Amino acid sequence: MTLEQPTSQTAASSLGMTLVSGLETSGRQLVTALMCGEPGGATPAADYGSEHTGALELGIELAEELLRQASDGRRGNTIVELSADADPQSIGLAMEHVLAERRDAMAPAPADDDAGPVVGPREFVTVASITDTRRLLFQEGAALPDDADASATLVGQLEFATVIVLTATDAHPAGVVSETCALIQQLNPTAAITTPAAATDLGRRLRPIRPRLAHQLASTVGWMLRLDERTHFPPTRGPLDCHVYSEPRPFHPERLATTLAGLTPNRVGLIARSRGLFRLANRTNHVGDWSSTGSSIQLDASGLATSDPDAPVGTTIAFFGKNLHTDAINAALRGCALTDDELIAGPSTWHGYADPFPGWE
Repeated sequence: MTLEQPTSQTAASSLGMTLVSGLETSGRQLVTALMCGEPGGATPAADYGSEHTGALELGIELAEELLRQASDGRRGNTIVELSADADPQSIGLAMEHVLAERRDAMAPAPADDDAGPVVGPREFVTVASITDTRRLLFQEGAALPDDADASATLVGQLEFATVIVLTATDAHPAGVVSETCALIQQLNPTAAITTPAAATDLGRRLRPIRPRLAHQLASTVGWMLRLDERTHFPPTRGPLDCHVYSEPRPFHPERLATTLAGLTPNRVGLIARSRGLFRLANRTNHVGDWSSTGSSIQLDASGLATSDPDAPVGTTIAFFGKNLHTDAINAALRGCALTDDELIAGPSTWHGYADPFPGWE
């Protein structure tokens, strides 16, 4: 599966920005330096935002800087190294929103052949350590206090990337590296996976700026494709797999809370990542967002109302992991769904169910 490619464009007719994210500072700095190492090549841009700058604010700032550089006649590419906790998806979507507004406002007249340079994000590069990925997603080794936040950040950066640069590959057996790559490819089927040795070429051989790149990435994440019945994947080989669970009936909140604690590797296999939409019987107006990374799980509001045309009828979740016991996953979650008698009782009864989950704003 590949992203949409522009038909005609050169570095001299475009100004792009490559955003480099990753948990490990040394890895990000290494890859950024390698990408900027070619004489006359890309120029690194630093000092954008601060530790208190939100993703949306940073995206707006980067878009405005890109437009300023284009107005000054700059062409080619700029590389920005983001912070360890960066959310590239929010940053990229904010950038494209600002750029689209400016493009619409400055659209040339029909007879005007000078449309100006193509401006936009060129690449989203994620630098990820094999060691971090094994600890946070494969749950290997001792857990650390901030692993819940770190695993969510790592997955967000892996899923929203055009290129993923893996570090620390020499510190692990070839089989471990291959297995890690296989999981990452399931999470992000459109990304190219490489090593720091290829980073110099990333900075020198600029790919064309692809239209609405951030929006394309956001809609081709592995879990979204798995939940789309129109997308077909070949059968997986080996212990890594993806299982899609679907259930038309809403969950009983108290039974679901009890069940979540039992979705452990010894009972259902290793769940490295799961994501989808679900419904709680007592929250009849809202669709929930189910997201797990490693051993951590978050159940939040999805932003969809149950009346939304895009809202699912019930629950649909994609599970990515190793040696998944799909029958056990199905049995555990089906035990949370309303029974026939509970379903017949209706919303007036559902609203009285004990609900241990935090409220959704």
